[in-house]
Amino acid sequence: MTRPAKGALYDSRSLAWRLNSRWMVMLGGQRAAIMQVSDPRVAAGVKEYSTYKTDPLGRLQRTMDSMMIIGFGPPEERKRVIDHLDEIHARVKGRTEEGKPYSALDPKLEYWVLATLTDTVLEVDRRYVGRLRESDRERYYDETRAIAHAFGIDDRFIPGDLGEFREYMADRVESLQPSAASREIARGLLQPGIAFVPNGAFAPLDWVTLELLPSQLRERLHLGALSPVQLAAVRGARQVSRATIPIMPKPLTTNPFAFRALRKVA
Repeated sequence: MTRPAKGALYDSRSLAWRLNSRWMVMLGGQRAAIMQVSDPRVAAGVKEYSTYKTDPLGRLQRTMDSMMIIGFGPPEERKRVIDHLDEIHARVKGRTEEGKPYSALDPKLEYWVLATLTDTVLEVDRRYVGRLRESDRERYYDETRAIAHAFGIDDRFIPGDLGEFREYMADRVESLQPSAASREIARGLLQPGIAFVPNGAFAPLDWVTLELLPSQLRERLHLGALSPVQLAAVRGARQVSRATIPIMPKPLTTNPFAFRALRKVA
């Protein structure tokens, strides 16, 4: 399958497909995950129930597969994946280090996780592609509301338009106080400790991630700032990317993980 299935949430004319079927969105994977665990409740659930330490790439792959199938797979597969995730998330509950209760089925936390993905796609496009107009951004945000509805999140938890979404993200980022677990997981995401792969191999992607993160979160997570040389390298990559990606032939911009996930349910 090289296009959305019949009956998918998004068809091939959607901005959701245009953006998520390209490999550029993968530049923001670490950023979205780190933002998610900056909420101590999400971090507690990830630390207690996730395989982020023992199988970081597998966890990332399963997450990407699930989101691609939910957005672009056939309706029966969308339902199967969501039901499976609900079953898993029903067991993910407990208390944070500070004693606050959490549940992975809390609609506010569910929406926060989805919101980081939406915000990250828009931010990656703004910095590394730069072809979306404001009307496109508004349309893309409107499209993402369908994913939230597919997870059963009520409208009262979902910002009504892009302006409200930006206010929501600003307020959430401002209010987040990452925990020790948040910091531990964030460091693990940047240095995943994969066998036979030196951590230094991830340095360029780590620089991109750190530059994409909101500065206040980067500081609260104790991740430090980029050096002048690192920052110059990232900014140079952004300039090259914005000049070349929009004119690349589509086969060179295809997200191979997206098509692999969809072929599995074709």
